[in-house]
Amino acid sequence: MVIFLVSVTSTLLEEPIIKEIEQNQLTWYGHVQRMAEGRLPKLTLKWMPKQKTARGRPKKNWMEVIGKTMNERNLNEGQCEDRKLWSLRVGQRRTTF
Repeated sequence: MVIFLVSVTSTLLEEPIIKEIEQNQLTWYGHVQRMAEGRLPKLTLKWMPKQKTARGRPKKNWMEVIGKTMNERNLNEGQCEDRKLWSLRVGQRRTTF
């Protein structure tokens, strides 16, 4: 009985946690995109390593996950310049100002 309750509870809590993680990632992505081009976080975000990769399917990188989340929420890269619009679309702000 206890095992069943734990599995049901973890399943119910999993979805809001994933949404909160996605919101935090999109908020940070918008913050970094608004930075000046020479800033270290922005340079790090755009950096791609030039080493050989292992055989098989490549692992997902952070930008692929952000791109997928942005597609699911109908967000474009240019929208992050407007902070109010971005925070509304990400879901971290109330719906009216």
